[in-house]
Amino acid sequence: MFHLTENQITAIEWLAVFKYLTSSQFVKMGLYKKRGYLTNSLKILIDMKKPLLAKHDFNPINGKLESFYYLTKYGKNFLMDELDYREFKIKAPSGLSPIYLKDYHHRKLTIDFHINLKIWLKSNNGDVGFFNYYFDKSGNNRSDNKSNRVIALNKVILDKTNSFIPDVNTMFSVDEKEYLYLFEQHNGKDTKRLFEQLYVHINAIANGSVSKKYNIKKAHRVVVVCEHESVKKSVIQRLQKVSGIEHYYNFFIFKTNAELEEDFYHNWTLISGENTNFLLKSE
Repeated sequence: MFHLTENQITAIEWLAVFKYLTSSQFVKMGLYKKRGYLTNSLKILIDMKKPLLAKHDFNPINGKLESFYYLTKYGKNFLMDELDYREFKIKAPSGLSPIYLKDYHHRKLTIDFHINLKIWLKSNNGDVGFFNYYFDKSGNNRSDNKSNRVIALNKVILDKTNSFIPDVNTMFSVDEKEYLYLFEQHNGKDTKRLFEQLYVHINAIANGSVSKKYNIKKAHRVVVVCEHESVKKSVIQRLQKVSGIEHYYNFFIFKTNAELEEDFYHNWTLISGENTNFLLKSE
């Protein structure tokens, strides 16, 4: 095996956790101080005869977008053979997992939330039980057994005819106390669509769909991050006007992406309009 530097091994391990990362996301987590160093280091892993990494490039009409780095099957095997990783602990896309340009910003911001959560947990005696994205799937459509067909890991069954797929389902612990959080990243200015999306979450909390899926007794909480401040304010105001949902106010916390980058833990907003923390003031 080609001799890998400590930073190259760290990059491979981080991709097993986050599935996709851009150069700036690697730099944000402190792997390298400059993107140029990172690019040169990872290029070696991409240009190998059996490349451990690959990258997905994007060609938008206006401007340039950062590439997404991800593990190849060789990278995945390296982690299992050389570092004793178990396969289910490795996030690596299959060969049939295209990334569409229209999903680029949404996916990148969803991964940003994952990064911010991991950084905060590392500093606060926390640990992640699982963290699944909307684009994480299991199963094989080639299987003759219908129960083994491809399914989104985050799919939540509401009833016999309705289901939904949150952007993130995660369970984590802080000081040995477990939390089940679902995350929604909202881009654009369609407040109506976000309102309807969050009302589905209220129904899921009411009938315990997420708790049943993960076999825990307490209800999940919903983290909502909006690209635009105006949308965050509008959807909160709209939810405040709905009678009979006051009981669910403390299950939802809101921020914008800019606010999230400024301070992950503090200054979230409840439906009531009150300020709270990521784990809520009472916890």
